[in-house]
Amino acid sequence: MLFVLAFFILEVLITFLLKDYIVLGPGYGMMMLFASIAAISLYLYRTLEKEWLMLIFAGFVIRVLVLFIDLYVPSIQIFSSGTDTEYFHEISLLIANGMFPLEDGATNYVPFLSAIYYMVGDQRPFAQFLNVAFWVFAAVYLMKALIHLEIDKKLIFIALLIFTVMPNSIFMSSILLRESIIIFLITVSLYHFVRWFADGTFPNFIMAVLLALGSMMFHSGMIGFVIAYVLAFMFLSTSGSKKVTQNALFLMLLVVMAAIMIQNSELFLSKFMGPEGTAVSALEISGRGGSMYLSSLNGLTGIVALLVAPLKMFYFMFSPIPLDWRGFGDIASFMFDSSIYVFLVGATIYGLFKSDMPLRNKIFILLFLGITVLVYSYGTQSAGTAMRHRNKIIPLLLITFAIANSKQLLKIAGSRFRKSEGEKAA
Repeated sequence: MLFVLAFFILEVLITFLLKDYIVLGPGYGMMMLFASIAAISLYLYRTLEKEWLMLIFAGFVIRVLVLFIDLYVPSIQIFSSGTDTEYFHEISLLIANGMFPLEDGATNYVPFLSAIYYMVGDQRPFAQFLNVAFWVFAAVYLMKALIHLEIDKKLIFIALLIFTVMPNSIFMSSILLRESIIIFLITVSLYHFVRWFADGTFPNFIMAVLLALGSMMFHSGMIGFVIAYVLAFMFLSTSGSKKVTQNALFLMLLVVMAAIMIQNSELFLSKFMGPEGTAVSALEISGRGGSMYLSSLNGLTGIVALLVAPLKMFYFMFSPIPLDWRGFGDIASFMFDSSIYVFLVGATIYGLFKSDMPLRNKIFILLFLGITVLVYSYGTQSAGTAMRHRNKIIPLLLITFAIANSKQLLKIAGSRFRKSEGEKAA
C-alpha cells in the first residue's frame, strides 16, 4: 500500500510542477487516472493470493465503471451523487484557487480535497479515483484482519463478498464523498486493534486509536470506536511488569488524547458542539427529509431521549423498515441494503448465543457494536442518511459477524480476556 501511495504522491508532485508551464486538460487527467488504475491493479496482483484476488479485483473494476458513469454519463443518476458531491467539488476548487476561505468549507473533507486540487488543478477524475483506491486498501486490510484472527475461509469469503458487492458500498466508494476515506481509516484501525487483540502488542493499540482519531477528523461520529477501544483495554489484561508498563502507557495515551481533542474540539467534536463552541447540553432527536422516521419523537431531550435509544438504534440499522415504505425506492433500499444489516446483526447475535466463548467476551462484542451504533443513531433520523452513516461501520459488523461464527477464534479469545472463577472458557 505504501508504494502505491508513494506513486500517487509522485503523480501529484509531477503535475504540480507541470501545471504552471503547460495546460493540463482532460487528456492529462485521463492519463493520471489510467496510470493510477494500473498501479492499483499491480498492487492487487502482487499482494493477494488468487482465491481473494478475483473477488477484490472485481469490486475494483465495478467501482471504476461507476466512477466513469458518474462523471461522463449524466443520464444515469448514481445513488447519493448530486448535491453534496457537487458542493465538495465546487467549493474545494474555489478554495484551491484562493476564491473562498478555507474555514468556511463544510466538513474536513473539503480541506483534503482542496489540497488535491491545489496541487493538480481541476482533475476531478483523479481526485474521485482516490476514493476507489481507499476502498481497495480497506478491502485488503479487512481480509488481513480476518486472516490474522484465523477465521474460517468461507466466513472470510462471505465478509469480503458483502464488502465488495453491497450496492450502497459500491456507490459510496465511487463518488466524491468522504465515506470512503473514513471506511479506509477505520478498517486499518480495526486491523491494528485485531493485531493487539490477538497478540497483545501495545504499539498496535496505539495505531488503532490514532487511526480512529483520524477518522474522527472527517466525521465526529467515529468517536464510538475510540470509546470502544478504551473499554477494550480495560477488559483485557496482561501479567507481570508488562501489565504495569502498559497501564502507565495507556494512562499517558488517555491524557494526550483528551488534551488533543479538547484543544481541537472543532476538528474532532464538531457534531457535539453547540453555537460558539459550547458543548451541547441536551440530546435532541431531530431530522428532515421525505424519508424521515420516528417523527413523532422529534423534540425529545435529555433522559427522555436516552430512553428511546433502542428504538433509535433499531431504525438507524434497518430503515427503511416495511412499515415506512413509500414506494419501490424504499423497497429496493430495504432489499439491497437494510436486509444485509438484518443478516449481519442477526447472524452475529445467533453466533454469540451458540458460541462457547466466555460470557464477558460476548458482552464486550455486543458493547462494542452498541456504542458505535448508539453514537450515530442520535445524529440520524432519515433512512437516506442512515444508509450513508451505517456504511461507515460495515467493517466492524463484518469482523464481529466472522468472530461470532468462527470456532477457530475461541482459543484466542479464551486466552486474551480475563475469566472469572468458574466462568466457562473456550
